[in-house]
Amino acid sequence: MFWKRIAVRETERALIFLRGRLEEVLEPGVYWKWMLGREVELFDTLEAVVDSGNREALLRSGDTLVERYFVRVRAAEGRAAVLLAGGVLLRVLGPGEVALLCWPPKAIAVREFDIVAEPAVDAALIPAILRYGAAAARVHLVTIAEQTAGLVYIEGRLARRIGPGVHAFWAMLGAVRVEQVDLRRQAIEVNGQEILTKDKVTLRVNVTAEYRVVDPERAARTVRNAGETLYRLLQLAVRRTLGTRTLDELLLEKVDIDAGAAAQIRKEMGEVGVEVGGMALKDIVLPGEIREILNQVVTAEKKAQANLIQRREETAATRSLLNTARLMEESPLLLRLKELETLEKLTEKVGSVTVTGGFEGLLEKLLARK
Repeated sequence: MFWKRIAVRETERALIFLRGRLEEVLEPGVYWKWMLGREVELFDTLEAVVDSGNREALLRSGDTLVERYFVRVRAAEGRAAVLLAGGVLLRVLGPGEVALLCWPPKAIAVREFDIVAEPAVDAALIPAILRYGAAAARVHLVTIAEQTAGLVYIEGRLARRIGPGVHAFWAMLGAVRVEQVDLRRQAIEVNGQEILTKDKVTLRVNVTAEYRVVDPERAARTVRNAGETLYRLLQLAVRRTLGTRTLDELLLEKVDIDAGAAAQIRKEMGEVGVEVGGMALKDIVLPGEIREILNQVVTAEKKAQANLIQRREETAATRSLLNTARLMEESPLLLRLKELETLEKLTEKVGSVTVTGGFEGLLEKLLARK
């Protein structure tokens, strides 16, 4: 029962372990072995990297038997070792990790990288890592879009800025995080801001501003959020602008953000790497009771204007009639022409007219019929 038949194929080797230590390596052939307290494991020599269940025992073993059948590849401290065969990534070793290769070693290229001095993965290696798997390679992959900057943080420390494209970073020595910053012009809105005017009237205003991050590293080191910082500065600028004016001044003038306050905002934001463009008051919203009072004032003003215009027109019409009467009094011929004009208007609405007694009789009959 304790004897076991072991068949080793041409491309295989059999490892015999006794209590966790490599005791013997069997070449191709058929063997009968006493297995009490022993364990056998087969591995394929065609596989470049040995993945043995007793790998740790093999690595701990320092005898010549291991050195005869295997080659050890170890990554130094602070470095990563990449095993490649024909451009195909076989294994990624972190600092201090060891891989076992079959002897004689196949055509395997071993590339080492100083991941402390250069945490970014070589761009030429990224396609092979994508096929192998970023998680298995312990690599952090990130894609940066156009008009966007990437800020790389390693163990919470800002390491560098990267541009658009696909990037990879070794994540063996610490957590890697990439924060993307939009470099395009953006708009920020401050809506429903309540302001108390100089004459103690509460208004609600909406403010808009444009800004663009021009120095992402400086912005990341000096402020937590550039948009929130600009938001607070706009709130203060609006209070400074509207708090010193009365309601009548705001309604009569085209009020905008104070020039001095706007210049101060641009200066402060420029110091943190943000360029601020136009700033403007979009809307001024009055309380309901104030709006009703203003509507009444406007209605009264418009009624007064309408009455004034009506009186002016009546005065002008009366003056015109007076001037006409004076002219007819001074000129009998003009009076006769006015009578003929009146006669023409009367005859437009009369079917037939019998004339007796001359022109005066015609006028009498027309007026009587009218």
